[in-house]
Amino acid sequence: MQSNIMDCKRLKRPIFFAMRKTAAALFVAGFSVFSAVAAAETPVFSLPADCALGETCWLVNFVDHDPGPGATDHRCGHLTYDTHKGTDIAIRNDAAMRAGVDVLAAAPGTVTGLRDGMPDSTRADLESGRPIRGRECGNGVVIEHGGGWSTQYCHMGAGSLRVRVGDRVGRGDVLGRIGKSGRSEFPHVHMAVRNGERVVDPFTGRGALAMCNPDPALDGLWDPVLKAKLAYPGPQPFHLGFATGKPNKADIEAGRLDDRAFGPEIGALVFWAEAFSLDRGDKVHLTLRAPGGGLVAENRITVDRPLAKAFWFVGRKRRGDAWATGDYTGTIEITRADATVTRSAAATVE
Repeated sequence: MQSNIMDCKRLKRPIFFAMRKTAAALFVAGFSVFSAVAAAETPVFSLPADCALGETCWLVNFVDHDPGPGATDHRCGHLTYDTHKGTDIAIRNDAAMRAGVDVLAAAPGTVTGLRDGMPDSTRADLESGRPIRGRECGNGVVIEHGGGWSTQYCHMGAGSLRVRVGDRVGRGDVLGRIGKSGRSEFPHVHMAVRNGERVVDPFTGRGALAMCNPDPALDGLWDPVLKAKLAYPGPQPFHLGFATGKPNKADIEAGRLDDRAFGPEIGALVFWAEAFSLDRGDKVHLTLRAPGGGLVAENRITVDRPLAKAFWFVGRKRRGDAWATGDYTGTIEITRADATVTRSAAATVE
């Protein structure tokens, strides 16, 4: 197993998830003074994953632009955490990870470092930190693009790497598959961009210490065709489903609660929903409605702190001998300021 890939330090301040604290991967290179990156030899980057943004994958964390112990992304928002040095693109759950989502070279170059062979991290690994200390990137690849530019890709699945040191790769070539090795609680690819030793935010084309801008021009290092799809995300409900009792987060993430058809004798019917990119003050409204539209149950939540990822549920125990047959609809609405994002899913009792 080759292991000459650059690695990252443990988080100083963990990002928060609903119900518990966790941390995702970050890189070791320290911040440097900011300045605009010279246009000469500047690469243009494609999406580093074979997925559809907003449908099968989601932007969840950006480069931290705060030089101190706080954290702010390039839009002066909370979609980052202290010392985060890359862009995180997440997929739905472990089931999607097992099905396989390729990590792609974002630009042509030469492979100069890699690691393979680390298993997916468990919750115990993340809580103790010992099994991944000094290897927080997990399985990953470093590509040099010329002119001092490089990209690093982290958290790939063990045994999935398709390249070796010295290989020349083209834009879009498969490097491996998304996993959750290293410091990663959920499956995603973390891509960091550097020019020399300086971390560069691909959304701005500037160093990590460049000041944030709440309303920037559509600039940066992404391919122009891709830029429109890389809009700064609001709340992102991304995974909806049903259960016959109180849902377990581990079961949701493993893809074990994806049934949409149930018998009328089930003891309870519960609608659950996962979302990325929550902010303090977001209003969450979950409803479960019976065939014909009658309200079965509802739940209202006000988010009290920034959350990278959260899940909620609402439901009711069976009343009487059986549930009425037909289609039940679960809906999640997340309101931020004057905008509301709505997603719905249906389950059948037959």
